[in-house]
Amino acid sequence: MSQGSGRLWDPWKMYDARPEELRAMKERSKMREALKAEWTKKYTNPFKSSQNGGFLHDPAIQRFMSLKATQAEHFKGTFRSAVAAFCIFAVPVGLLTWGTIRNRDFKESQYRNGKVMYKDRPDRFCY
Repeated sequence: MSQGSGRLWDPWKMYDARPEELRAMKERSKMREALKAEWTKKYTNPFKSSQNGGFLHDPAIQRFMSLKATQAEHFKGTFRSAVAAFCIFAVPVGLLTWGTIRNRDFKESQYRNGKVMYKDRPDRFCY
């Protein structure tokens, strides 16, 4: 039961990754750390030039903001988007209208058949 290392299972070791995958993950981690350090260095620089407006230009953020600004211009309607719009806008309105009319007709039939006395009606003071 006892092994040379003294531990049967190491929770920090990834058993499902191959060594080359682990090396690639470490390389990506190093690149991320280097980019973070560069960004922090540029962002906290008190002597930023006023040529670029005093802020850092991030191409990824610029692409994302451009995508959001021109999203409607590049929209192509499909059957799926039409069904989604119908389900989001028309179905709830139709269901609420149907339920309201059904409830109103049920109450009116109860009132007209004399099953609910006038003093017990919740809307007896409405004219």
